[in-house]
Amino acid sequence: MAIRDNDEDDETQARSRRPAAHLASLATQRTVSRQRRVWSRRVRSWDQHGSANLQSVTSAVVAVAAVRDGTAVLDLGSGNGQISIPLAMRGANVLAIDVSPAMARQLNAEARRRGLNSLTVAALPVEELDLPPASLDLVVSSYALHHLRDADKARLATAAYRWLRPGGQIVIADMMFGRGGSSRDRAIIRRKLSVLARKGPGGWWRIVKNAGRYLLRVQERPISMAAWTALLQNAGFTGVTASAIVAEAGLVTGYRPDSSGRFAAERASASVTGTT
Repeated sequence: MAIRDNDEDDETQARSRRPAAHLASLATQRTVSRQRRVWSRRVRSWDQHGSANLQSVTSAVVAVAAVRDGTAVLDLGSGNGQISIPLAMRGANVLAIDVSPAMARQLNAEARRRGLNSLTVAALPVEELDLPPASLDLVVSSYALHHLRDADKARLATAAYRWLRPGGQIVIADMMFGRGGSSRDRAIIRRKLSVLARKGPGGWWRIVKNAGRYLLRVQERPISMAAWTALLQNAGFTGVTASAIVAEAGLVTGYRPDSSGRFAAERASASVTGTT
């Protein structure tokens, strides 16, 4: 019987992985193209989409973000600047990334109108972003990452860990629920169905349409707070916490530990209490 050496085995395994990797790349490209079309169409009307719930999410993110003068911030899926603008106004140097060139142009114009020279905007898919290691203090995202494929969410968590300096923070707010595996999932789904059902035929159609999107995961791909917590922990983040904000919105935060294994929030708490 012929014995194959390790190099030959490795090459065979590599060839077997190529079709799957190619399909994954095509799926990501298709997702990016779809989101660019969707958000470029919505740019003119997005300011009218504001709601009390969305304002609650924005307030929660801004409140938990550890920002001071000169903090280097990355805002993923920045939209029209609901997070980027408040953080820049607090003195942070913000890089705002959005898949839609039209949305990026609108945010850039608003930043210039407000004189926020510390806010830089780039039209780029989150999936294609690459930054130098240890170049950021904070990575933040609000209601954007549920559009990513689950594999891309995991890759982003790993990349964010690499981009952050030791002690840096990640803050993710998004629709966070699974497919009914928890009591919170089921309560969210029941509430959404009830609201839409009361709207009559138009609401019934939206139930059918949204159910298809949700079950097939072709446009919106939310995952639960527990799943986000696991992604961050697997990427190396510590001090990971998760909490509900309002409706289906959840907030997950974590830190890249410094050389002592501690992170920024822990050090701040120690300085207040006088411990070391």
